[in-house]
Parts: sequence; structure tokens; C-alpha cells
Amino acid sequence: MKNLPLIPVAELIQGIESGDSFQNELSIVDLRGDLITNGAAPLEPTRLDALLMAIVQNGTSEILVDYLPYKVERNSFVTMMPTHVIQAPKISRDFRGSMLIVARSFLDGYNSAKKNFSMLDYMRIRKNPCSSLNDEEAALVLEQFASIREKMRLRTHHFQKELLQNALVGFFIELANIFQSRQELKTSLVLSRKEELFEQFLQLLFEHCKEQHVVTFYAEKLYITPQYLSLILKELTGKSANKWIDDALIMEAKVLLKAPNTTVQQVADELRFSDQSTFGKFFKKHMGISPMEYRKS
Repeated sequence: MKNLPLIPVAELIQGIESGDSFQNELSIVDLRGDLITNGAAPLEPTRLDALLMAIVQNGTSEILVDYLPYKVERNSFVTMMPTHVIQAPKISRDFRGSMLIVARSFLDGYNSAKKNFSMLDYMRIRKNPCSSLNDEEAALVLEQFASIREKMRLRTHHFQKELLQNALVGFFIELANIFQSRQELKTSLVLSRKEELFEQFLQLLFEHCKEQHVVTFYAEKLYITPQYLSLILKELTGKSANKWIDDALIMEAKVLLKAPNTTVQQVADELRFSDQSTFGKFFKKHMGISPMEYRKS
């Protein structure tokens, strides 16, 4: 177990009441808060090997994208990149929305869908995963979703995959047009020194939190003192460096504990705890229940 488990699209869409899918590579599903909060879809930390784009039509939700919190409401448009850890700790029962799920394999198989997608685009989305649309823009997104769904139902079309790939590119172009004039996406990506260190810390945390649990490691990688790193994080996020590390560990532990064939001892080993007992105490301290109780719940 060198990497965190990636949840395939097919497993995700099993918990959705209604939706359309093409070979479990491209799906559009309807989201309902009353169903999700009853356990029909994952609320716990999840890492998908897919691109997710969702439009909120009603209700509210609190989500975490790579440990950072966002609140979404009507006309919110959310983009979550492949491999990012996502979580929805709070979803109102009247929540309604639609979500496009694009498997990485579907994107990789069609260069036109990504040929103009640069690291600059990635960083813009990374810094702005949630945007608010006006009514006209939200209606356009829903129209695009409906168009893609119609093409998913053309089972006898000889070139259905190519048809859908082109429809997806067309949707991306419409999105680009919507966001072209957005101030938050037009502003320079030049960060302050503290923001640069925060971004670098997040990347280090994403890569090393399983095996590195102390602030000193991250501070040394950033060539700053542990005290200064904690000061920056406290100033920018309200959380200390230790709290960031603990939260990341708990997040990874929850993801790993979801894997049915993984033992608690294996999770403890994967997260580099000295033994299962030490891991159990750490988990219970932060969650209030033991790893086994969490798994059973």
C-alpha cells in the first residue's frame, strides 16, 4: 500500500439514485442532500481518480478540497481535480445539484480535451475550486449537462465515444468563456512569500504526511524555522502546523480505513505509527472513537 486508494468512478456512481453514464468513464449524476445524508453516497474523505464538476441548484453544503474548507450554495460551481482529497462534512437535506464525473482514463484518451490545459490553468483552479455563477451562467451549465446526457443515451451511435469527447470539449470551451472575465481568475498568480510557503507546505503535506508527523521536517524542507512555519499557517488559516499535520493524518486514516480488506495494523504501518496501539490512541483522541468503531459505523 504505497499510495492512498483511488476510488473508481464505478464505485462512486453506485450510491447515486439517478444519473447517466458511458462505460463508467463519463457520468452525470443528480445529487440529493436527503439521500446523501442517509449514507447513499460518501461523506467521508475520498480520493477519486476523476475530474468532478458540480453545479448547485438548491440548498447548501460545506466541503473540503485538499483540507481547505469552502461553503457552496445555489449557483455555486465546484471543480475538483483528480487525486485531490474531498470531503463533505455538512450537506443540507434540501441540497440539489448535478455533477459531471470524468474518469482520468477518458481525459487521457483524448488529447484535445487537455492540449491547452497548462500548469497555470491547474493553479488557477487549485486556488479557486468554487465559483459563484449568475442565473444565466448556471442555466448554460445545466444545458450543457443535459446535452451530454442526451448523447450518453445514444447507445446505437457508431461513434458515441467520439461524440461525447467532442461534447466535453465544447463544455470546457463554454466554461472558459464564462470564467474568462472573472476577476479572481484574471488576477496575477504572483503570491506573497507567505502564500508561496503555504502552497509549498500543502504540497509537502500531501506527499509526506503519512510518514512525516513532525513540524521540523516540513520547516527544514522550506528552509524556515518550525516557529515561523506555525506563525504563517496560523496567520493564513487559523490553524497551527501541528494541527495541519494531525488533520491530514486523520484524513488519510479515514480514507485507508474505508478499504474493506485493509487491517487496522496495516493502516498504522502505512501511516508510520510505531504500533497499532499508538495509532489507535491518536485516532481516538481526534475522533472520539477507535479505528474499529469508526470502520463499523
